[in-house]
Amino acid sequence: MHRQWFKTAIILLLPALLVACSQEELERLADRPTFSFEGKYDNQHNQDMLLFKDGEVAFESNGTRLWQRSFIVKDSELAIQFRQSSKEKRDDLVMRIHGGGEVLTCSACALYQMSHVWVRLDAEPQNN
Repeated sequence: MHRQWFKTAIILLLPALLVACSQEELERLADRPTFSFEGKYDNQHNQDMLLFKDGEVAFESNGTRLWQRSFIVKDSELAIQFRQSSKEKRDDLVMRIHGGGEVLTCSACALYQMSHVWVRLDAEPQNN
């Protein structure tokens, strides 16, 4: 009797819980590495900064935000999406994540007038 009641309760509550999850929460659960990647990065050449938060990266130069794009993290790479639509044929800008995310490097950043080495502002040295 109690077992049947428990099964019925689960069957009734499960859809309610799934509906309660917003699309954004589901995306966050599905792509945890991307949404957990956060930080401010600068470079040694100029005042440019990259700000990563909530699956978005903003590029600032001299305190002015020039662009903001979506990015994804997969393994030790971070890909910034530059194409504006699915019809546009523009490659993602791929950056390599070093260590615990304290340094990012990029071989194609020069195409966007960006430095090829970025260091997280609050990074602490990693002793491996």
